[in-house]
Amino acid sequence: MNENEVNEITEENSEAIHTDDAEMDESVPVEENLQEKIDEQWDKILRLQAEIENLRKRNVKDIESAAKASIERVFQEIIPVIDSFEIGMTIDKEKDDGIETFIAGQEATYKQFISILDKFSIEVIDPKDMKFDSENHEAMSIVEDENTEPGYIVNVIQKGYRLQNRLLRPARVIVSSETEDGEAFFDPSNDKMYRHPTFYTMPEGSKHI
Repeated sequence: MNENEVNEITEENSEAIHTDDAEMDESVPVEENLQEKIDEQWDKILRLQAEIENLRKRNVKDIESAAKASIERVFQEIIPVIDSFEIGMTIDKEKDDGIETFIAGQEATYKQFISILDKFSIEVIDPKDMKFDSENHEAMSIVEDENTEPGYIVNVIQKGYRLQNRLLRPARVIVSSETEDGEAFFDPSNDKMYRHPTFYTMPEGSKHI
């Protein structure tokens, strides 16, 4: 087969392909092909939206179920404590042995409740004799105490509680101060003691002695 024959066959095939394309274009309008593609893509979008909505509903349901399970677990631990209190309320406190039984029951119930806190990783903040920390403590009062270093805690009014790194309630405390060289005050916002308030403007929340 020579070069001219190859060219003739190539031209014939090319004409046949163009003829088929023309027939296809004439038999199926471009607008119809485009509309089919649009409908197909729109159907995919609707299906995807439905799947997303179903997934969202499942997630909400799972979260609600987990929350209910957590609450149920907590109350399953608390119910025995309530039982202990109810038993204590039936004790005759007018008798000496009744009072002793009541006190022992209260102590046992308290330990039972503390064990529940341990189960749920709730830490008790009891900062007696510790340095005041504004992140975990709340200063309710400032007092002079010769046995306690200034800025340290003299007494704990209410213990604090922390769940892992989340503070549930700060410990409410009384903080020590000193007034050897005149008046002094403790600023809980920065855990510092100031001696000459005439040269310093006390910030809001500080305690003046």
